[in-house]
Amino acid sequence: MELTSLVGTAEIVGGALVVVLVIYRQARSGVRDAWRDAAESHRENAEALEKQVGTLVSEVRALRIENEALRGEVALLRAENRDLRAHIDSLIGGTNG
Repeated sequence: MELTSLVGTAEIVGGALVVVLVIYRQARSGVRDAWRDAAESHRENAEALEKQVGTLVSEVRALRIENEALRGEVALLRAENRDLRAHIDSLIGGTNG
């Protein structure tokens, strides 16, 4: 093999290696960027969900407080209803009278 032929082959192989190396680095960089973008997206989604959970917890607490107050009012109305029934029964000569 002549020196010129050897140099020409080395240039082709060297050029091919450079192209493969550039493609490899771009692919690696692209994968890294894709993972970074996915991680950022998941982080943003997690933050939004965390805010929603906080809002829902606050709403549930408020509803529990309101529910407890309404239970008290219902108990009071039932007691008043019992008293009224007893009074009506005593007026008309029902079972209590």
